[in-house]
Amino acid sequence: MKRSIGCKQLLLGLTVALALTGCANANTNGKRNADVPENASGAGNASGSVGTANPGSANSPNGGGSPEAKQLKVKTYFANDNLDKLIEREAEITYSTDADKYKAVLDALKKPPEDKLSSLSEGITYKSVEVKDGNVVVDLSIADEGRLGAPGEQLLVLSIRDALFQFGEVKSIELLVDGKKTESLMGHVSLPHPIKRD
Repeated sequence: MKRSIGCKQLLLGLTVALALTGCANANTNGKRNADVPENASGAGNASGSVGTANPGSANSPNGGGSPEAKQLKVKTYFANDNLDKLIEREAEITYSTDADKYKAVLDALKKPPEDKLSSLSEGITYKSVEVKDGNVVVDLSIADEGRLGAPGEQLLVLSIRDALFQFGEVKSIELLVDGKKTESLMGHVSLPHPIKRD
């Protein structure tokens, strides 16, 4: 009888010990998982916390790095009220890569800084910009309300040309309409393929 009670007590003791060990592990694992975000924030996570030890390390999600955003003051071009003259204005753009820089300056042509200036790019969507060996290929789309007469079309081409050629590394510009080379953007002015720096 004593032996039977001793075995039961031993089994009960082992069961309790195992249960306590399991609870202790569960608490430890829960605590470890809860600590991960705090520890990760100091090791270069995507939130860009101030405590980043080595932002370019291989352990960082940005480790091979998506480039940081840069800001640049650029020249932009708009038409006067009569649509017979280009007016230059300064704007600030934000970009990460060269292709982003060129697209950002083109998109800036859509936002005249003053009421008395007109955007020649209104109704134009700059769909993509690709760069290779100094040649910038711009694929654009023209909505019906973006179509201009001959003087406006001429100024539009000049505004795109001057905006992109302000960057010394750009040697030529290829303008495509919906992915195709066309004789003209809007049917009035001949379009060279490519437009070369003078």
